[in-house]
This record gives sequence, C-alpha cells and structure tokens, in this order.
Amino acid sequence: MIRVGLNEVDGVSVEVVRVRARRINIRIRADGTVRLAIPRFWATLAQGEQFLWDKRTWVVKARGEILARPPIVRAPLTEADLSRLAETLRELNAAWAARLGEADVTWKIRRVKSLWGCCHWRRRYITYNAELAHAPRSLIEYVVVHEYTHFAVHDHGPRFRALMDARLPDWRFLRRQLNRRAWNECP
Repeated sequence: MIRVGLNEVDGVSVEVVRVRARRINIRIRADGTVRLAIPRFWATLAQGEQFLWDKRTWVVKARGEILARPPIVRAPLTEADLSRLAETLRELNAAWAARLGEADVTWKIRRVKSLWGCCHWRRRYITYNAELAHAPRSLIEYVVVHEYTHFAVHDHGPRFRALMDARLPDWRFLRRQLNRRAWNECP
C-alpha cells in the first residue's frame, strides 16, 4: 500500500502527493523520479496505486527514454542572442498578427523553466521563453503560431489542433523537435 510521500515501487522511487485536481496523473522528471498526483477530494490512495500499476509498462518505458536522453545543458544567453530573438519575434509576430487579423497583441521575452510560450488571451499578450534564442527560426515560428492560435481557441482540444493543421501543417514535427531540443534536425 502506498502512502503520501516517498515510496519505493518495483525499485523505482515514487513521490505520492494529494493535489487539488480532476484526474490522477503520473509525471516522470528528468532525473527519473516518478510523481503520482492523486486528487484530494475524490480519489483514494488505493485508486492511485491501482492507476500506477495499470500504467507501469508505460512508466518503465517512458522512464527509460528519459534517463537515456542527454541532460539539458542551458547555454548562457548573451545580449546579442536576446537581441536576435527579439528581432525574429518582432518580424514573426507582425506577420502572423496581420495574417490572422489579431490586433493589439503585446509580447515579451522572459527566462522561463518549462514553457516555450504562454498566451494570456484575455489580456492579449504573449510571453516567450528566452531559451528560444538557441532555436532555429522555424521552431520560433511554431511557438508564435501556437500562441496566436490560443486567441481563437483557449485549450489544446480538437478545434485547436484543426486550426494548427490549417495554419502550420508540419506543426507536430516542429513541436517534437522543439521539445527534444533537436535544433540541427530542423529546416
């Protein structure tokens, strides 16, 4: 029986937390640790444990893939890198805003840990990750189009995917390359 806190399950360290959420979910961190989040109000620890057992094949496979990846080394960003990124974003934002008829959108660049971009559709501004300075233009354009698509559709459901298909047909490939940081494999 698992409990809240650190558990050892089949030789794997699993952190069990109770959270305010709708679903039980499993996250695997870059160091290979597994986090099992169980909704506080509707799921029991036993249900969480059963979910983990049902997904154990996926956990083992995904954990192996993550541990096999080379560690992400964040190269230091220079002012020149940020300046080039700002210029690229200026061009891409202007082009896509005109193409999609989106006026009055402001944007900024910030150093962010986990997101490539974030759209605040009500306030009409977008935040871009400064790490995009290392990415090629095609991947930066994918992030711009992704964030602009959120002005029309606020989630990542079927309508969002259909719009992305219409706007940038190879977006799935670009997303994969961006998340793998496979800069040299991009057009």
